[in-house]
Amino acid sequence: MTTGRRPVVVGVENSAAGMLAVSWAADEAARHALPLHLVHASEWPADPAGAETAAESSRHDGRLHRAHVFDWSVETYPEAEVPVVRRSWAERRRAADEALLDKARVVAAKRRPDVAVTTAAVDGRPVDVLRVEAREASVLVLGSRRLSAFTELLTTGSIAVPVSAHAPCPVAVVRGPEPITGEPPVVVVGVDGSAGCERAVGYAFETASLRGAGLRAVHVRPPTASMVAAFGSEAEVEEALVRLGETLAGWSEKYPDVSVERVTILGHRVRALADAAADAMCLVVGSRGMGGFRGMLLGSVTNGLIHHAPGPLVIVPQGGDVG
Repeated sequence: MTTGRRPVVVGVENSAAGMLAVSWAADEAARHALPLHLVHASEWPADPAGAETAAESSRHDGRLHRAHVFDWSVETYPEAEVPVVRRSWAERRRAADEALLDKARVVAAKRRPDVAVTTAAVDGRPVDVLRVEAREASVLVLGSRRLSAFTELLTTGSIAVPVSAHAPCPVAVVRGPEPITGEPPVVVVGVDGSAGCERAVGYAFETASLRGAGLRAVHVRPPTASMVAAFGSEAEVEEALVRLGETLAGWSEKYPDVSVERVTILGHRVRALADAAADAMCLVVGSRGMGGFRGMLLGSVTNGLIHHAPGPLVIVPQGGDVG
């Protein structure tokens, strides 16, 4: 799929979370003037063992069977027999996939009628298919239902972890609608002081600028014995804020329209970032990277945030161009 512009790609699943992801992806495509590509991957076998044999035995003549339908418009409900052409397992499965994509296309068109939309029903494991699609995407969008981490391992929501770990583009995991209770609206970014978080910071600044929002840059310091003893020390807090400011300085010059709030927190990284983003349009983090801020490792919290972020979570990989 080559259009000259990398599209916003969304993995479509048949759930409320899946359709919410389609809406979010349509908004993202419109903001960046990009096309939207809807992908549904199915790993069901084309002809599972015994499926066709069982279907064949139920046919009257090998090609069609008779079904009873009722005419609900008359009081006696007389039966009428009509021929129904039998379809193979693969045909039925493909029809269901296409119907789901048609549903997603309608959702996207109603949300953003100006966005060009393409669709693809692909055979294969969703993780493998979406990793391939991510190579040509500007951002990959996934829906994720609000389940426990254990329960989500048994659902399609579990693909967010392996896909985001290997995708070369940002991955947005849409767990729910944007809270946007903050006034003015705000984008939150987790900052660890490493070179690896530069792309996440750049993505967050660009998003805030496009959406007319402020930026809340959050540095979380996991507690240690020495830090707990020094908790509340003005020097400790000031040092963290200065280093945070140094990380953001170049981006503030590039995006002077974005107001920046610097926050440093001592606490559990997943909980602190999730709490900081409670009123945010989205939370942006780097996929991995050992931080210069005393070992803050954003990669170690990504999995936790996939399950606990209050709204859309954008995971930005290291490397490549920024901003």
